[in-house]
Amino acid sequence: MADDGDGTVSSRILNLLRAGRRGNATLEQLRRATGASNRDLERAVAALEESGEVVRMPRKRLALAERSGLRTGTVKIDRSGRALVILDVAAAPLVLERSALRPAMDRDRVLVEETPYSRGGLHHAKIHRVLERGRSLLIGVAAPKAPRRILPLDERVGPYLVLLAPDSDPAPLGQAVATRIVEYPSGHRDILVRVEEVLGEIGLLGTEIRTACASLGIEDEFPPEVLAEAEAFGEPSAADIEGRVDLRQTLTVTVDPADAKDHDDAVSIDRSSDERGGYRLIVSIADVSHYVRPGSRLDDEAYERATSVYFPGTSIPMLPERLSGDLASLHPGVDRLAVSAFIDIDERGRVRATSFARTVIHSVASLTYEQVQGVLDGGEDTGISAPVRQALGEMGKLAGLLGQRRMQRGAVDMDLPESVIELDQCGEVATIRKRPRLLAHRLIEEFMLAANEAVAERIDRADRAFLYRIHERPDEDAISQLAVRVKALGLRLEREGAVVEPAMFQHLLAAAAVSPFARQINVMVLRTMTQARYSAEKEIHFGLASRCYTHFTSPIRRYPDIVAHRALLAVEDGPAASASLPSREALRPVAEHTSKRERRAMEAERDVAKGAAVLYMQRWLGKKLEGTVSAVDRYGFNVELDVAFVEGFVHVGRLREYFDFVTERMELQSRVSSACIRIGDRVKVRVAALDLSSRRIDLEPA
Repeated sequence: MADDGDGTVSSRILNLLRAGRRGNATLEQLRRATGASNRDLERAVAALEESGEVVRMPRKRLALAERSGLRTGTVKIDRSGRALVILDVAAAPLVLERSALRPAMDRDRVLVEETPYSRGGLHHAKIHRVLERGRSLLIGVAAPKAPRRILPLDERVGPYLVLLAPDSDPAPLGQAVATRIVEYPSGHRDILVRVEEVLGEIGLLGTEIRTACASLGIEDEFPPEVLAEAEAFGEPSAADIEGRVDLRQTLTVTVDPADAKDHDDAVSIDRSSDERGGYRLIVSIADVSHYVRPGSRLDDEAYERATSVYFPGTSIPMLPERLSGDLASLHPGVDRLAVSAFIDIDERGRVRATSFARTVIHSVASLTYEQVQGVLDGGEDTGISAPVRQALGEMGKLAGLLGQRRMQRGAVDMDLPESVIELDQCGEVATIRKRPRLLAHRLIEEFMLAANEAVAERIDRADRAFLYRIHERPDEDAISQLAVRVKALGLRLEREGAVVEPAMFQHLLAAAAVSPFARQINVMVLRTMTQARYSAEKEIHFGLASRCYTHFTSPIRRYPDIVAHRALLAVEDGPAASASLPSREALRPVAEHTSKRERRAMEAERDVAKGAAVLYMQRWLGKKLEGTVSAVDRYGFNVELDVAFVEGFVHVGRLREYFDFVTERMELQSRVSSACIRIGDRVKVRVAALDLSSRRIDLEPA
């Protein structure tokens, strides 16, 4: 709600308008009813207008926007140029025609009017007013024949000319530049900008990374005072260790990717000592909360960043290197402070008991997933000691039990391979390959899931506020669409009862695993799901089939995990310590902020990965390649190329025959021959065109 100082005038105006049958009133009526002065009334009305809650009408009347057919939302333009308004209330988005976009831009918060016209099941909208600008910077390059004109490198900006302000420095040709917007578009004016920073030569991966960060406001340097706070810490002292449970004699290892720069988590295992048998799993997590204290500059900066961001060959950490890569990282051969979860699990994979403590650990080995997989496969790795090999064998058995138990309760385990972008000595893309999903990956995943759930349940039982990791059920429309699509591929989405349960997706994915459409079905299920987020309120995690879940295991790179650590330790320390925890109300904006920062990081990482794919494919421009059809729609089909884990698109306009899209079979059928294009078909294509700004790889039949 808008606030005009003490908020009372704004509140009274809204209450009066909501109480009225028509939802509007004259300014004089509102002045008399609220008892406000003309000045206070105008201030309150201006604030309400700015927030989009009210609109001015003819004859000096004020009306509720919602009663006037107006709605608030955020403009989202994709790289194809399609513009939507994502409404603030839960509802289907509205479509913005290109001609109706002015004066709004991508990311702007707007007040829109829904029109009667609809297409593809979505209603169209007309911009009423821009409430808040979402961009202050534009990234672009000087036009070769018009150097005072900037060509945006992100086509999502909108259909506007971008010109340099008269007092701006010129933009060097062939260089990406960050420009500050000095004049936003209007009904008759385009965009005026001023050059702020030269980001680098177009066509280099490093420039793409700097461009993504500048566009999204991701800072790559820490303020001096934050660095100074981090540098003031030293190696754990006797005073730091005093009172902690000493696990330095317990065999503990870390397992991470070969290029990992930080080590949040370490694991230990032992057979249970009681007569019932089973296992004791110890998951030890870096005690970041020991260093990052509430009210410190480190904490303020960690909260602002909320997450680390990972790019090929580099990363932008949430915490300074002194902590993220050194003191808080669980390196082997040194004492490290941790918070450990002790989880007793029976022979059927059921958790019998849990406990938690501040600990000190001494990891004996920093292992890669490939090394662990070699041991699980029975290979002889002389670099791994016999005790560690034995422990890994026990871990493999326990992970299998936990995985079976999780699947029995209906968890959705999607198989969507990730890409690995490998760089050459110059820092450019050498190859892009599919990352194998090993049993070693699943082992660590299961242990981290068990620890996260155990911590969430402990804090929840104590009735203390913290950040839940939630994943709401998909809506009915999305499920209906999925059912239609999978039916076209010969599969069924079966549900039992009225409530949507994760097991229905699990059964679908199991059936798809033995079909040629496995990857496409996994992608369809992913797109049906809602996006996981942080919340101060308890909700289910649908994908994990968990009633209570949090993020606890990565405090070096995620701020919500630090919140969980503080809450857990306060609960363990007793009522007096718990009383100092933030309230649920205080954590609501924290949940919203950290969720937004997570989405921002994901957007940057995906954008750079797509840019890297286009850069890599430059060496194959004009050449013939082979691949597999991975998706088909009315506009053409995607091809996953054999030469790298990269997809390109063949538009129907590039086909030699006229093809119709057969919805019920999800295939393209030729009108003039028996030719048919289906998911799973092997095809030969030529790389026809590459567009770095739109992240597009265009293919044509070879």
